[in-house]
Amino acid sequence: MRNVWLIIRREYLERVRTKSFIISTLLLPAFMFGVTVLPSKLAMMKGGTRHIVVAAPTAELAETVESELQKKPDEKESSQGAATTYTIDADTSLTESERGTLRDKVSNGEIDGFLWLDPTALESRKVSYYGRETSDFVEQGRLERAVRTAIMRQRLAAKGVDSAELDTLLKDVDLQAVSIKAGKETKAGGVETFLSTFLLVMLLYMTLLLYGVAVMRSVVEEKNSRVMEVMLSSCSAKEMMAGKILGVCAAGVTQILIWAVLAAVVAGQAAAVNSVGGSLNIPAGAFPAFAVFFFLGFLLYSSLYAALGAMVNSDQEAQQWQWFVVMPIVVPMIMITYVIRQPNSPVSFWMSLVPFFSPILMYLRIIVQTPPWWQIALSVGLLVATVWCVVVLCSRVYRIGILMYGKRPTLPEIFKWMKYA
Repeated sequence: MRNVWLIIRREYLERVRTKSFIISTLLLPAFMFGVTVLPSKLAMMKGGTRHIVVAAPTAELAETVESELQKKPDEKESSQGAATTYTIDADTSLTESERGTLRDKVSNGEIDGFLWLDPTALESRKVSYYGRETSDFVEQGRLERAVRTAIMRQRLAAKGVDSAELDTLLKDVDLQAVSIKAGKETKAGGVETFLSTFLLVMLLYMTLLLYGVAVMRSVVEEKNSRVMEVMLSSCSAKEMMAGKILGVCAAGVTQILIWAVLAAVVAGQAAAVNSVGGSLNIPAGAFPAFAVFFFLGFLLYSSLYAALGAMVNSDQEAQQWQWFVVMPIVVPMIMITYVIRQPNSPVSFWMSLVPFFSPILMYLRIIVQTPPWWQIALSVGLLVATVWCVVVLCSRVYRIGILMYGKRPTLPEIFKWMKYA
């Protein structure tokens, strides 16, 4: 046990003292912020004024479209970046020559675009927008809603519905989801809950992947430098493997704790200035579950990475073969959206019980909608049993592989190592 502790201490200090550890600790939260929060912030910065023409069969319809576009965007639209203001001209001439004239104005920069609402397009509900910039899907959605609402207003007004009643009929409905668990009602956070769930799952995925690869590279480096031969003179291969895995795991836990402290500080400051728009609604059991599934998942994948590092002779060979280990981690990431939408479906249930998928998928189900306790217990039990089997088999491969040089073993040879080691 003393040898294992010494190896754990060496692996831990070797990583936390490096510049790469400090840089990654600071950069990964910045990266996660960049891929989740920054895009919405940039979208909201667009703003500006756009000059468009509404070509419609009647001035009344064109004015109704104009009034819809002149309305201040609601909170949902503003969060999507729909802060553009419009200068609108009405045009009731729907001839082909007029369309050509408007195209020329767009080309010359006199206007930014025009809506073409001819009777045929209105009847088929397929209108066209011509503009210099047509890649802004938020703006297209706003124009589409304005035209749709204008048509509805016009047709309802023609049937005798007054303006006040029209406003009531066309008012948006704000749907608030309420989760009922154990007889208690909890308001769901919508987008906030989705983002927080996604961030936690991505954190679990990244740490399993990055630190598993770190174990593999450490084995390859020590194998090539012949440090292994010196270390084996004072400890066993199993002690080396256990110490290396637990030492790297400790470094990963340290990094996660630093991120948790930073997140708590940022969340506290945001709450103090009321800048958080909604509750994250993460269940209390998510954090203990994170620790359990991170530890078991790390043991599972780091054992596979350690065995792979012992089998190969260089980083190039390791990169060629590590996709065998990476694929079981990637599959749950493909299933994220499906599991979030249907956490209790048969597919989600069975996939979350597969030991190689459960560190991510069962943890995801716990965050989204906590399943019955027996499902969690069954998943953890299967995962523990799989970890034990994988550790035993990989330790046998590791024991022989670390002393094999110059030749990559074949699959039959690896099976022999597992059988006779």
